[in-house]
Amino acid sequence: MHKPWSISTTIRNPLRLQNFLSILEEFEEQPFDEQTQVTYQIALIRARFYKPMHIPSKYQYYFDESNDALPMNVAEEIFNCQEYKDPPMRGRQSVNPLNKLGFCVARKSVKVIEITELGRQFLAGYDVGQVFFKSMLKIQFPNPWSDDFSSEHGFNIMPFVAVLHLLHRLNKLPTAKGLNQTEFSLFIPTLINAKRIDQQIEHILEFRQTANKESFIQNFAQKFYKEKKLAQKKITNLFDYGDNIMRYFRLTRYFRLTSDPLGQNWRINIEPARQEDVKQLLALYDGTALDFDSPNDYLSYLSDITKPELPWEQHENLTKIALSVREIIFELVKHENLTLKQNESVLLQQDLTMLSNAQLQQYIEKLRVLNVQLREYADKIKYMHDVEYIQTLIQVLNQPKVLNKYEPENFEKLITDVLRIINDELRIQPNYPTDDIGQPISHASGNKPDIEFYYQSFEGICEVTLNTSKLQWVVEGQPIMRHLRSFEDKTKKESFCLFVAPKIHNDTYSQYWIAVKYEYDGKRQKIVPLTTAQVALILETLLKCIARGKRLCHRDLQQLYQEVVESTKMLAGFSNWVAYIPTILTHWQQKVLVA
Repeated sequence: MHKPWSISTTIRNPLRLQNFLSILEEFEEQPFDEQTQVTYQIALIRARFYKPMHIPSKYQYYFDESNDALPMNVAEEIFNCQEYKDPPMRGRQSVNPLNKLGFCVARKSVKVIEITELGRQFLAGYDVGQVFFKSMLKIQFPNPWSDDFSSEHGFNIMPFVAVLHLLHRLNKLPTAKGLNQTEFSLFIPTLINAKRIDQQIEHILEFRQTANKESFIQNFAQKFYKEKKLAQKKITNLFDYGDNIMRYFRLTRYFRLTSDPLGQNWRINIEPARQEDVKQLLALYDGTALDFDSPNDYLSYLSDITKPELPWEQHENLTKIALSVREIIFELVKHENLTLKQNESVLLQQDLTMLSNAQLQQYIEKLRVLNVQLREYADKIKYMHDVEYIQTLIQVLNQPKVLNKYEPENFEKLITDVLRIINDELRIQPNYPTDDIGQPISHASGNKPDIEFYYQSFEGICEVTLNTSKLQWVVEGQPIMRHLRSFEDKTKKESFCLFVAPKIHNDTYSQYWIAVKYEYDGKRQKIVPLTTAQVALILETLLKCIARGKRLCHRDLQQLYQEVVESTKMLAGFSNWVAYIPTILTHWQQKVLVA
């Protein structure tokens, strides 16, 4: 019987593994025996990085509306309430993806828990694309550390490389490029041997030509699993695995994903800006698993940050990549009729023969950053006068039910686009990791503001959330005030925090009211809470300005933010503030339009 491969379905968002690894770090140098496995899982509950299914009602408060520390004895009681048949197994399951990805070595058979160098880079906030690229290259089936995907079950694959091979070959055929969500979910988890890539491509082409897709999926799954009567759950699992694999692969930046704003109906292909990198990688590896003489050899491989060997560690190959990315930028500049700044022109004219390998790598990263910046600028120019597009944004912002279906990173991107379209910013800087065209591959990490904005006369941060529950104030209260204070300490300009959510809870307004009217850690703050519908009104003001042949400028926005903040001085309580903000917006719009 065959079974599909997967990376980990324990956590849907791969970046949450950083939380799991941070807790494991507390146990480093301890044996990963049954007791440690249980204690580790309890520690995850204590940190609220893992929420069990069954929580006693008397403790639900900790997960729904409290920012109080969860006592260890309470976490242990919650763990025991689950009545697991094999309690240590929960700890093993939680650490399994960390082992598989090469972030740690935590096995009962190994002397003590070890965080690898790759894991330390992940914890330190090193470039997430590079971390997951190295990680994905290390995953292979079979390997000496896992009995799950053995050669006896037909496995012989380095999944990341094999999928690149499949897409590379598929793209050469006169058919649709890349794979849609269904194709990826059906044919990637079931690709268990790299020597069968061409056979899998034949299945893909056959599927595309088949009228009855459901019947094909059923028959294909039955043949793969070698079962005549197949439970529907096994087919459903393929789609769960496909979504999971896509999320991990996309973090490497070697794949481009296109989807609707809800993150659904996606299509995936090789990232065009990485074509030269992929070409070199595929020439070095055919996608079959590497051979290891012993588990210790594989352990050494996992722990070595320099492995596996990369073809572009040679100067000639690095030069080819640099030239490839540079050519993509030249084509973009020509196609969008962009004017380069002097420093950008100097960067593109760099003499590559004078650069060392390390300098070439840094140069390539600068080119990739420039590529994203130029694309974002081209989009701003395209959309800032696009009335139809602005109307679409307004429609979306006014529909909380639609917004609540958004992926968090897509909501952050939506608000980023809104801020860029409104007026004459110097820079709008989202802190979510992006692919090579500026599309978010995950949401911003918790230790940074979601978005930073810079204008000629003021600066600030923007924090966004889709959380509209009574827990909103817990998640978005103190952390945001800390982010703003940190930002205030770094700038000499007037600093604001714009907080945006489909609906703002009264407890959240109350938190911000105190910080704005009185103080946070000794000083008043300038926090502007706006619902998405109120942000939509700003865009409506922009449309009316465009109709009058004018634009909003940054001082218009600054005036609005100042009025929201200053109004607290004349109001008696936060509920009055909540009621008065719409009036401020209406008066502000009128003043802008008659100016």
